[in-house]
Amino acid sequence: MAQTIQVKRGTRAELLTYGALKAGEMGFCTDTKEVYIGDGTTNSMVGRALSGSEASRPVAASVGRLYYITTGTNLGYLYFDDGTAWKRVNAQKLTDLTGSIDDISDGITYAKVLKTNVTNGHVNKVSDGTNTKTAAEIKTHIDDAVKHRVINDAGAANTDLWSAQKIRNEIELAKRNIEPQASVKDLNLTAPPASPAAGDRYIVPAGATGTWLNKTNHIAEFQAGVWTFYNPVVGWTAYVDDEQKIYSWNGSAWVRTGGALQTVTAGNGLTGGGQADVISLAVGAGNGITVAATGVSAKAGKGIVVNGTGIEANIDGSSIVYDAANGNRLTISVVDGGTF
Repeated sequence: MAQTIQVKRGTRAELLTYGALKAGEMGFCTDTKEVYIGDGTTNSMVGRALSGSEASRPVAASVGRLYYITTGTNLGYLYFDDGTAWKRVNAQKLTDLTGSIDDISDGITYAKVLKTNVTNGHVNKVSDGTNTKTAAEIKTHIDDAVKHRVINDAGAANTDLWSAQKIRNEIELAKRNIEPQASVKDLNLTAPPASPAAGDRYIVPAGATGTWLNKTNHIAEFQAGVWTFYNPVVGWTAYVDDEQKIYSWNGSAWVRTGGALQTVTAGNGLTGGGQADVISLAVGAGNGITVAATGVSAKAGKGIVVNGTGIEANIDGSSIVYDAANGNRLTISVVDGGTF
């Protein structure tokens, strides 16, 4: 009858509990399907790669053996025994590989760049599939002042191109300069001056002629050889140089709203004055003058009557008479010594 030879067997956990197999004894783990051979001290899994330093590697003689370098020279490399020599089977550096990037095909997302299109690590050409231009050609085109105006924030010529930030700044400066406190030289000049200076401004009056025609109430500003006109809005204020007064636009006319400070001095019979926003003048009372909340009046008394007609002398028509024929005078008529 046929004979069956069975090796020692059990689970992996049971083998660990059992310990070291005898030298040459084989064990089979029924759960993990691993095969071990003991040496009386440790169990070695059948097929496990040899390991150690490169100097400890045995002479190649058994096809199929693997040897892993664990220390020293060539640490981390795995070798295969082909029966006559050890062949390295893994790579750790680019220098371990053969071939070049030329052997790698383009992918769906990434692709190679031609060496001739790279200069010092930078791509020197761009292409849309139809048009291909070098970096030098692109720079020449961009820098061509005939084709492209160059930004020059310091320039003032008509062909100079300003940045958006410069434009915003100039607009804000212009708004502050023309709107709240701009100075104009005159507001009654109907004909534009013959030789204005740059920056001169005028309020154009009715009846203006020449280039100011039909620009009534506008602010005319002379810049770059031409007159520029600003249509005022309510609240614009301008100092008029020749009058030394301040005018504001109320929506329909320029009205005077201020001027140089002037001192108000009270005259005879008045008190107060000064330069405040509100000037108060008071009428002095006394000596027969009464100052009430809404009027000034004279006090009646000693033969003087104050009524709706005015201030009258109380005369009796006998001792004192009114002589209209002789200059409207009061004259004494009868001097009467009176009775006992």
